Amino acid sequence: MPQPTQYVTPLDPVFVDHLSRHENEQIIVTTTAGKIEGVLTGVAVDHIQLNLSDDKAVHIRVSQIVSFEGFPISYR
Repeated sequence: MPQPTQYVTPLDPVFVDHLSRHENEQIIVTTTAGKIEGVLTGVAVDHIQLNLSDDKAVHIRVSQIVSFEGFPISYR
């Protein structure tokens, strides 16, 4: 008999908001696997997209992000 499936996405709304303020900017993201540098081109509730070059992008789950580095919001 099929069992009901439940999907859960942990959401850190303030952290995701802070990330989204850096869209289209070069940032460094520290994940549980290491650091990745690129241009933040997309922010969703469960992942972000970093463009590493004109023809290469990575999608990173928000739950795997430890921190990110970018210019301070007030700096711009």
